[in-house]
Amino acid sequence: MHNAFPHLLQTPAWGRAKCTAHPSWSWYLFVKPKQAGKFEQTQSLPNPSAIESSVLILERSLGLGQRLHYIPRGPYVDWRDRSAVEAVLGFIKDFARKKSVLMLRMEPDISEDEFDSAPVLAAGFRRVKDHIQPADTVRVPIQKSDDELMGGFHKKHRYNIKLAAKRGLTVRTSVSPKDVTLFYNLLKKTEERHGGVLHIHHEDYYQVVTRELAKHNMAVLYIVEKQGRPASASLVLRYGDQAIYMFGAADYEFRRDMPNHLREWESMRDARDEGLQYFDLWGATMRNDPGGGIMRYKLGYHDSIETLAGSFDWSPKPLRYKLFRLLDKLRRKL
Repeated sequence: MHNAFPHLLQTPAWGRAKCTAHPSWSWYLFVKPKQAGKFEQTQSLPNPSAIESSVLILERSLGLGQRLHYIPRGPYVDWRDRSAVEAVLGFIKDFARKKSVLMLRMEPDISEDEFDSAPVLAAGFRRVKDHIQPADTVRVPIQKSDDELMGGFHKKHRYNIKLAAKRGLTVRTSVSPKDVTLFYNLLKKTEERHGGVLHIHHEDYYQVVTRELAKHNMAVLYIVEKQGRPASASLVLRYGDQAIYMFGAADYEFRRDMPNHLREWESMRDARDEGLQYFDLWGATMRNDPGGGIMRYKLGYHDSIETLAGSFDWSPKPLRYKLFRLLDKLRRKL
């Protein structure tokens, strides 16, 4: 099924937020209007119904004069329309050549079972195992009544949501810098508890992303408290027809009060009330989840894993690309 909207990671708001938070990156947005002959660079997205395709390209230096192009959850195109797919693939390859990049990576926002890889492989892209964004996810359909929505959860989740409310936990929303700091402090506690495997960003990253996206009503913090003390928090991003649970953290001291369950419940209800269709729990099989606890938690809201099309690389410099991949594998092992 063709997505009605580009992914949030394919919006100019995300480009600005990402590159403000990490100045080593720069961004380019191109749009091909319907019935138009060529792609045009722009700073804003028109109504998706008016475009054939669009692509947000992130660029970063790899050192030694080499550059990378990355297309997160994109490009935006009807993957069933082969001519449109061939046009956008041809364009991003031409732009990569023009910018003399070492490699281009894209991670399309489409389910694996709906994705035709033939035109991608024919264009010279190769599928790679490593990925930057999650390779799969759990997307909860939320346009339901409270009873129907909660009825779709695992019975233990339903119990825990009610338990959290009984124990006096409350949920509030915010985008203030002070509350981003509160959220970051919870992230640090979570990172320490997991032995450093989460690889969280610096606080400035979350401050910038929240501030820049909140300007467009695309980001909100959910903070769960008990008697005024923070127990849990998440940063939820919103665009198009879905909300995305992008980052979450909790204080282990409050684990028996089930703050995360109440947090997700209120997040989903708010997204539904704003007219959104889905709540994306952002990853099912996670690198930092060797015991599978995160997966079980997410599947408790919707028992279905959506595997995405995967990661695809293309390079105008095949020999240098192979050497880079080899050195990168050695670096990771070390």
